[in-house]
Amino acid sequence: MEKTLFSTTEMAAWLGVFHTTARRWIEQGKIKGIRVGRNYKIPIEEAVRVLNHYEIPLPECLQRYEANNGNSTKQFRFFAQKGMNSSILKKLLVVEEIEDPALACTPKAVLGANRALCDLLGYSQLGLIGVDVASVMDKRAVDRLAGLAYTRPGMPAQGATDYEADLIGQDGNMKRSRITVGSLDHIKGVFLLVVKPINGDRI
Repeated sequence: MEKTLFSTTEMAAWLGVFHTTARRWIEQGKIKGIRVGRNYKIPIEEAVRVLNHYEIPLPECLQRYEANNGNSTKQFRFFAQKGMNSSILKKLLVVEEIEDPALACTPKAVLGANRALCDLLGYSQLGLIGVDVASVMDKRAVDRLAGLAYTRPGMPAQGATDYEADLIGQDGNMKRSRITVGSLDHIKGVFLLVVKPINGDRI
């Protein structure tokens, strides 16, 4: 699956500067970056914008994105439509720090997923944004999320719960998994799901 977020080290290499310089430019607002833990990530559309601005040839991964991707603003349009601001987007990026397959979602739509989950299900990271939750997990899992949303409206920080369910790959195949669900950092109605496939085989 194609990457959609890049490190300051990668951006610096493309620009021909030290990574500390790329980080400083982010902090000065010259490059739009998203803080993830102690580091920054540069969204793919911003990497394309910056390199094009300085007339630097795009690396192959960015060339493919520019040529094939008509949804460069899909994520930001989706969050704007849902009335979600950039601070919520930053919290959703916690999924990028999780090694196991993980996603953030409401009971109805996927808000973001890490590469491990996208690889497991056969989606791109941008391709999963806004996808109906019912298209990536079975009814039992969807009903469980709806139940949690109903029972936790006033206590979003309540502890995690886990259960078994089937995830659905883009090709329609099912993957039995143990899913741990927790509320996401006091964002009402948004959940963090961490997935452990019950066997080691991918979909």
